[in-house]
Amino acid sequence: MASSVRADESGGQASAYLEWGVGARPVAMGGAYSAVADGPTGFWWNPGGLSQVRQPTIEAAMRTMSFDRQAGYGVLAYPFSREEAALALSWIYAGVGDLFEYNLDGVRGDQISDYANAVAFSFARRFTDEHNPLALSLGLNVRYVQHNIAGIDAFSVGFDLGTHVRYRLRGRYVDVEGDNPPEVMFGLSVQRINQKFPWTTSDYWVPRGEGGASFEESFPFLVRGGTAARFMQGRGLVAFDLSVDEKQGAEWHVGAEGQPHPLVAIRAGLDNGDPTFGGGLRPKINKRWELIFDYAFAIQPDAIDAEHIFSVGARF
Repeated sequence: MASSVRADESGGQASAYLEWGVGARPVAMGGAYSAVADGPTGFWWNPGGLSQVRQPTIEAAMRTMSFDRQAGYGVLAYPFSREEAALALSWIYAGVGDLFEYNLDGVRGDQISDYANAVAFSFARRFTDEHNPLALSLGLNVRYVQHNIAGIDAFSVGFDLGTHVRYRLRGRYVDVEGDNPPEVMFGLSVQRINQKFPWTTSDYWVPRGEGGASFEESFPFLVRGGTAARFMQGRGLVAFDLSVDEKQGAEWHVGAEGQPHPLVAIRAGLDNGDPTFGGGLRPKINKRWELIFDYAFAIQPDAIDAEHIFSVGARF
């Protein structure tokens, strides 16, 4: 339970520690990112959007939260095949420190481990010509997940499927000239397909005089869908998402991003009614290398402290 950001809502689920939201930019936009998904962290929100990655990009973050929780990720996204496809390799970590056993008399025992790792291979491909104003992409995540609690390990392999559609408005639709005409985007992903944990607790309970048990814990399906629009020569972005969890129900997300300068971005959103905001910097080292610095401020439901999230990366 403690490894979930939304501890009041998803703490009892097998996937709780994967609910924290990958990337400071998407979090600052309220989680409205399935129709955007144009950076390396798009693998988490909608793998179909990864086909938009046009430069090799790395990104990473470490996040410290209330209740002694820590989480982090690292991702490498790489485009290939004449700008039609991209792949990504990613790792997510989440854990809790300072957990201890207590018996029925309240006597403290050994320290308990509680951490999880998720490693994913992601692939996306665009199925329309680059000169076509309509870009249709499909994507896939293959995710290996491991969770250790009190020395008990569980492992699982599951899948995510995603689709991304981008339509650039040209010609008779709008009178716009330039390299960045307005565009509308749509995204849809189905996540945690066939994901479940087979638990066996005998290793923990037998030394303590109990028999233990074996059981399966299924990950709830998650469906994300949304729409977004980019305008003002690519300097303005608005997005709306709806996510439906098999056990939690529906949540809505809305976000916006503006670029007052090509190297600076400001962002704000509502994550199911909770405010978020942040910003980003994209300083260029030379014609090829570009650094990525993103920040997000988020207030999670019933959290003791607001969260300050930083991520760093580079395009090359």
